[in-house]
Amino acid sequence: MRNPLMLALTALIAFAAPACAQTVVSANDGHSILQDGVQVLPRPLLPDTLSVLERGESGAWRVRASVQVAASVVGPPTALEFTHDGKIVFVSSASRPDVKTGKIVPDDRISVVDVSGPTPRVVQQVASAPGATTMRLTPDGRHLLVADGRSGVLTWFRFDGGRLGERKVIVLPVSGFPAGLTILPDGKRALVSLWQADRVYLLHIAGDDVSVDPVPLDIAPGPWNIRMTPDGHYAVMGMLGHGEGLPGALAVLDLTASPIREVGRVTVPNAPEGLDISPDGRYVAVVSQNGSALPPRSPRYNPRGVVTMLGLDNGQLHILAQAPGTLWPQGLVFSPDGREVLVQGVMDRSLRTLGWNGRRLDLIGDAPLPGGGADLERARIAG
Repeated sequence: MRNPLMLALTALIAFAAPACAQTVVSANDGHSILQDGVQVLPRPLLPDTLSVLERGESGAWRVRASVQVAASVVGPPTALEFTHDGKIVFVSSASRPDVKTGKIVPDDRISVVDVSGPTPRVVQQVASAPGATTMRLTPDGRHLLVADGRSGVLTWFRFDGGRLGERKVIVLPVSGFPAGLTILPDGKRALVSLWQADRVYLLHIAGDDVSVDPVPLDIAPGPWNIRMTPDGHYAVMGMLGHGEGLPGALAVLDLTASPIREVGRVTVPNAPEGLDISPDGRYVAVVSQNGSALPPRSPRYNPRGVVTMLGLDNGQLHILAQAPGTLWPQGLVFSPDGREVLVQGVMDRSLRTLGWNGRRLDLIGDAPLPGGGADLERARIAG
């Protein structure tokens, strides 16, 4: 006969481990919509929120709980970062509503949100620099690096495991709208993409200090979002372009080369935004705006984005499947087990779940978000 106490303990461990590892969050912008290709305030104005997501019985992901917190659609949809244990999420905000002028203005807030309990809870809010967007935590968990697009700088915070501390400002050789970030596994190097300047700079990290290598990697057009493979060998970067409505691209960088260099590129639909690499490192998924941010009168306009699935093999990408995305899409991530792809929409305020079986992307379902889906992230817990 089995020991009832051991059975109960085993069940508790089995439940608790996946619950932490399966955490996915959505930052929702309640103050931005597109009107004739221009971002404006909606009526009525909604609060910005952070939502903790869960997989429903149908397999489609949905909102489990939300909290009001500053969030923004401006910048790459990577304005969320988990601590390595998956218990805390950093949320940055590049814009906010000015109700007096009726305009969208820059913001600099970073919020620290505890997502370990049944409902998310804001525990701290600090100032970064105007246009705060992508954030990355160092491998040792002691510093947070922030790209501040509009300001043209980076900010560098100490983190004690629960709260952000001292802030430093890192000046880049050119402004150029710092957008994407990745920190290499050794914790001593990082990359920042400069969207407007068509450059990627290498950063050198030594304890509390960060320096910028003066020689950039010139890469065009419009380097944007950056994701690193689980083994740290490659980085995949979305080439957003500069608003012309032309096709986009994904570029592959070899992070083991010296200097770091581009080794592969593939064309994808216009304006790749949300980008993720599967947990096993075999696949890359990207959602492209597909002309949805252009004025409706443009011949390149399409209301709905496109999700593209690609295989990644020895630094080379090849397209495997495509499926319709959301309306003015932003964030995209794989589910933590790699079985689904999640993608947000701003104009339809929705979360779309696509199933992935290694060959085909199939629509599982759509679920509402409390605001325009702006940023999407999953806990990336090793082991």
